[in-house]
Amino acid sequence: MLGVYVHVPFCASRCSYCDFATAPFEEGAASRYFKALSQELDAAALMVDKVRADTLYLGGGTPTALGPERLRNVLTEVTGRFAVAAEAEVTCEANPESLTAYILDALSEGGVNRLSLGIQTFDDATLKILGRRHDATQAEDAYWHAQAEGFDNVSIDLMYGLPGQSLDGWTRDLARGLALKPEHVSLYGLTLEPDVKLYRERAAYEFPDDDEQAAMYYAAIDKLAAAGFAQYETSNFARPGRECRHNLKYWRDEEYLGFGPSAANHWRGGRYRNPPDLDEYCAAAATGRWPLVNPEPSDAYREMRTAAVLGLRLTEGVDAAAFEERFGVNPKTYYEKELAEFVATGLVTVDGESVRLTRPGLFLADEVFAALI
Repeated sequence: MLGVYVHVPFCASRCSYCDFATAPFEEGAASRYFKALSQELDAAALMVDKVRADTLYLGGGTPTALGPERLRNVLTEVTGRFAVAAEAEVTCEANPESLTAYILDALSEGGVNRLSLGIQTFDDATLKILGRRHDATQAEDAYWHAQAEGFDNVSIDLMYGLPGQSLDGWTRDLARGLALKPEHVSLYGLTLEPDVKLYRERAAYEFPDDDEQAAMYYAAIDKLAAAGFAQYETSNFARPGRECRHNLKYWRDEEYLGFGPSAANHWRGGRYRNPPDLDEYCAAAATGRWPLVNPEPSDAYREMRTAAVLGLRLTEGVDAAAFEERFGVNPKTYYEKELAEFVATGLVTVDGESVRLTRPGLFLADEVFAALI
């Protein structure tokens, strides 16, 4: 079955480190977005009729910034056109300050059974630097409020490598996050693109260096393991059975549909990405054609490289037999030279069934990926 992703391109305000396809919420822009989303969904439903979905993910942006009625509308638009399985995992991203009782009611009524809560840090001063609109107390209150309303599958996002952050400070963030007893934790190292506010202001802050960030990453792995979490992807940890089923579709290179500005599709062998600009997206959706854009250039070689990199993000690694069945080559043979180098440096391990990143390799994954693509 397919996964379905809906990109909501609005936030209450823009974080200082964000380079996603988002903008502050405005009524006029929201009306144009909803009209275009409905048009895109209509066109897609004609192409993928009777295909069932077992995951639905609302991301952004901040979907909960839409308010309860608009959230209901988005969920209704999707479930009214696609056969979303009764047992589907339905996730919505949320920021703590927007997770009101009305929002939680709308999500529950719309079938959402998993929340991804963007906490990032429990340090109030750092939250202000990041441009976040909540404080640590609001983050905890939002989590407990969701629990009280019956949401028993909640993931939290935490970030390391933040301005002024020390290993001790990061350890305190982890402890405070684990005290909430979430089902899933996503950890992200701060990266700054040149066009974001915090990059332009970076000289005003002291950031952890690479060695300090590595220490933070490994400390998190150990503390999460001790708390009963298994690492299943470079940045993601879950209690047994609570892995994000939707994101696993990406990493296992399965098929999924994406709707909204900048959303990606992988369907029937083609890869497509919607225009990130809202005006361009609305114009494309108004044509009544789906997919909205032509397939991204691809060939068997690109597909093979993509599958290798995505598979290595998972701690289970790349299954050599399945890879060979799909592409006609064994990854251990095809990447023999590259793998030999990474095995020698301790970043990759190769056994009879799989190719996997080691503990050091998980932190330096981008270095491995660059050599394989």
